[in-house]
Amino acid sequence: MKNRILKFFAILLAGLILLPLLAACDDPFYNSLPEQSSKDPLEGGQSSSTKEEEGKPVINERFDGEKVRFAVNGYGLNSRSIDIGEGDDPANIVDVQINKRNAQVEKELGVDIELAYVGGLQTFFGELQPILASELYVYDVLGLYQYFDLGLALGDTVGSFYNFLDMPEGVTSYIDLDASYWSKELQNTLVYKDKLYCITGDLNLSYLSTMFVSYVNARLWEEYKDEIADLEHSGGYRDPYDIVNNGYWTMDLWMELSRLVYEDTNKNKVQDYLDRAGLMTYDQQLNNIMVDMLIAGSHVTYSDRNGEGTPQVKINTEKNTAFYYKLYKLLCESNAVTIPWLGTEEDMSKTYILDIFADGNVLLNLNTLAGAEMYLSDMKDDYYILPLPMFDHAQFDKSSPSLGYATQVGDSVSQYAICTAIGDEKLPCVTATLELMGYYSKEWVTPAYYRKMLGERYDKDPRTAAALELTRAGVYSDFVLVWSYRLDNITWQWRQKFTEKDKIENNLRSWQRNVTGKLKNQLLDEIETAFFNYK
Repeated sequence: MKNRILKFFAILLAGLILLPLLAACDDPFYNSLPEQSSKDPLEGGQSSSTKEEEGKPVINERFDGEKVRFAVNGYGLNSRSIDIGEGDDPANIVDVQINKRNAQVEKELGVDIELAYVGGLQTFFGELQPILASELYVYDVLGLYQYFDLGLALGDTVGSFYNFLDMPEGVTSYIDLDASYWSKELQNTLVYKDKLYCITGDLNLSYLSTMFVSYVNARLWEEYKDEIADLEHSGGYRDPYDIVNNGYWTMDLWMELSRLVYEDTNKNKVQDYLDRAGLMTYDQQLNNIMVDMLIAGSHVTYSDRNGEGTPQVKINTEKNTAFYYKLYKLLCESNAVTIPWLGTEEDMSKTYILDIFADGNVLLNLNTLAGAEMYLSDMKDDYYILPLPMFDHAQFDKSSPSLGYATQVGDSVSQYAICTAIGDEKLPCVTATLELMGYYSKEWVTPAYYRKMLGERYDKDPRTAAALELTRAGVYSDFVLVWSYRLDNITWQWRQKFTEKDKIENNLRSWQRNVTGKLKNQLLDEIETAFFNYK
């Protein structure tokens, strides 16, 4: 039996930070994955390095054994993305490719990649602050935990990182912000008046693993497919991929599916985790990250930017109000089964939501991509991995690479910053290393990770891979969301208040007022002072 209780506390303590990938695979096929992955749908912007036809950066320098030292916040995938430990399983298909990537980069550039330090979840910030403030040369690249550590670009540590949008004149930087292995969407979110101190993408496995997706029980779908085709919001389609590809995978359809499938199978006249359910949700709202995922699928935003590029709070909007009512209707009025977050002492090991899904009695679930490997490896039923449901069919956009589907990645993702303490003379070495690591991560590590999560279906069912590409193409973020730690933890507010149907307008007005005050009077003042008035 899985140690589910430990999983609960890991999630409670670390949010979406994920456990190490431990499963082994003896198939030699995985030791030589193809050199090219499928075309990435994300688009880029400003370019700073020449590319060959196949997209590989051209770097005609070697760096004579220079060490490139990484300090990373968080164990698991954030540290594992840079270098695996000596005790890790050499047959793990992802680790094989990480080792292969590092060896190739070291060989091509003549560098030594070193994971020099792995900090604690909430101690990393304090440990680095005096090092950065004193301008000590200790590390080359920092992997900052997005939720906790972005503030290291502020206060007395400002000036500690290179600005990716304005590298020193006359110094070669090999970072190509255009490249598909760097997330353009998260870059755009973090840019403030031509200042950008952090980038992320395929180099960090958490960028992939914490991506929000839908899980659908294939056996239950097959059982109900004729009735599904008759539902008002299915578009008349029986096949889930047809529904997705034609823009009918929406919250409206999910409400119908939740009502269609629910059955009080244990006949106790109470909705509980033993019932057959279309959808399950938690009764402890603070930890109900399903709310975050439904927000993401509907492309809810908390801010926009004025003509000068300054973020403005936009929480109390007509779209957000409509979403709030629909969220309530889906989770509180559509036969969604409410279960305890941890349950009682007797049943707490049975009530993690993906464990229940794995038992085969629930049609729909929302979780991270990593949930497939963490919780569903023993699931007897087959399942689909699809994008998050859209708000409604009007969100569908045939011209978009994502078809209008949207998602987010967890705030545990590492954002990489280059320390100015390295000196301009070492900047070519560090940027070349990061760029090649990003490139080979996209080509080798990402396909291995997808195969690890999806198993044989990744290669045998092209529709699964296509659905994953749709999902990834829809990654978006928001300035207020990224800085939520400093702005009332706004996503937690939605989690805690979504049941308050009669207070929806009041809550939105209150959040608009509170977050606007903190953004204008605290965070933006700090950013302005830090970015433009230091030294």
